[in-house]
Amino acid sequence: MPKLNEYLGSIISSLNTARVMADIQTVRVAEDYAKHELLQHFSVPRMRIDDVEITIPVAIDSAEEQIDAPVDIINNKDFNSQIYAEITRSLGVRSLPRETSLQVRSLIASETRELETSINKSRDLTPVASFSKQLAEQVSKVLAQQPELEKSASTDDLSGRLNESATSQLQGLVGNTSLGDMKVIAETHLLRDQKPEHIMQIKLKISEDAVEWQKLESADGEQKRLLLPE
Repeated sequence: MPKLNEYLGSIISSLNTARVMADIQTVRVAEDYAKHELLQHFSVPRMRIDDVEITIPVAIDSAEEQIDAPVDIINNKDFNSQIYAEITRSLGVRSLPRETSLQVRSLIASETRELETSINKSRDLTPVASFSKQLAEQVSKVLAQQPELEKSASTDDLSGRLNESATSQLQGLVGNTSLGDMKVIAETHLLRDQKPEHIMQIKLKISEDAVEWQKLESADGEQKRLLLPE
């Protein structure tokens, strides 16, 4: 399903492309007029779009939530501790050997920093899945090198447990959220299957505001070309 902003943007882009095609045709007509003995004295016809009003029926298929305020994971002491505790629980132990513990805690700290950056960039919790998978893979490699550990959880199992723990903690850290990208149903044959109360009408009014290249000369005689409104 297309996102609402992409769908509306494509409509506006199509109208802009239509204007470009019309201007190209105007140039061709102007060239023909210039070659004609009589038409060269006529004004060249040119279309200009004043206002375009469109009513667009769409149905909201889904709406994503986005985080309004930055999430601070690094300064939250409990986050890394809970992730470490989840790893030890998956192994059925209360703690890890000192050297292994230092390596695992270092991996957690490194991945947590990247997670915080990714979440605040995407403004949602989708990076948690990647964080959990990557951390599980790295931790599994460290544990596989420790013969004193009787068993190790599978990477997939550990990834799932880390994802659940991280998501649960982050939901508590997230403040206000707002609606983000909305996916819409715009195809006619699909809209027919929607209930009338689920369909909304978007009234879009588009006005043309053209720009043109202008050549300006400064006091010292330097010439510049600027793109300015007509």
